[in-house]
Amino acid sequence: MRFTYKNGGPVDCSKPIDLAKLKGKTAIVTGGSSGLGEAMVKDFADAGAFVVIADLHPPSKQPTPDNVLFVKCDCMSWEEQHEAFKTAIAKGPNNRIDYVVTSAGISGSDLFHELDPEKEPVKPNMKILEINLLGTVYTSKLALHYFNKQGPGMEQCLILVSSIMGFLNTNGSPTYSASKFGVRGLMCCLRRFGVGRVNLIAPWFIATPLMTEAVRNHLRKDMQGQGTDFATTEDCAKCVMRIASDDSINGRSLFITPHSIAPEGFMDLDLDDYKEGSLLANLQNITGNFTHRRMPAHLQKTAASL
Repeated sequence: MRFTYKNGGPVDCSKPIDLAKLKGKTAIVTGGSSGLGEAMVKDFADAGAFVVIADLHPPSKQPTPDNVLFVKCDCMSWEEQHEAFKTAIAKGPNNRIDYVVTSAGISGSDLFHELDPEKEPVKPNMKILEINLLGTVYTSKLALHYFNKQGPGMEQCLILVSSIMGFLNTNGSPTYSASKFGVRGLMCCLRRFGVGRVNLIAPWFIATPLMTEAVRNHLRKDMQGQGTDFATTEDCAKCVMRIASDDSINGRSLFITPHSIAPEGFMDLDLDDYKEGSLLANLQNITGNFTHRRMPAHLQKTAASL
């Protein structure tokens, strides 16, 4: 039976993580061969879970443990992602999928800053949006499909990787921010489906292979000049383990942060629900009861939507 989303309030991030709950479970981590995903795969595997890495490139550290399986997968391909999910079910010890983490993503210049009036306009780099958002939509749809097929329950969990740039507005990369705001919006909607828990992590700047050495050094200098520094991949993975192992956490956004802000390296932002009695809370309650988009597809089509 599907469950109803309820705002349970901020997560107590100081609570010990019960890694024993992950033993024998099956997890899929997209983009799990490097960076944040690699750290998540390691922690899942160390806890005794069976982990499928869905990535274009194999892990740099070989050989992988017996409970880690690499499946070559382009996250922008629905068919390849679908095959990765079917492989996880077929090869996993429990023939089901318990946890899915959408770690595949890229960053970089989106060319929005190329505004030379003496030249023709430069097309934005849409690959950032396609990988970060479209790929995440594919992964999310597959996760909820199999969660529902297995039987709805709070023990299964989809964890979306957004960014603190899904909460802040900067002049860095508008397309990157748009993709991460989009992932945040996706979480807020999917947490209400009631077939599995859906949560989000929003990392601060982390020095990963997505950054060149020049970018890392420039950014570190900027941050340290303002009293802050990078967050870590280890804290990011720790946060994912905290979410995965606690069946009570649903619909939350956890910020991966330097320890100078939060001693655990992550904290609940508590920004995705509106204050009871406010205009937006009232509108949320109203629209939450709308079901017109669940009508048969042929009844929703207009000439403009064909």
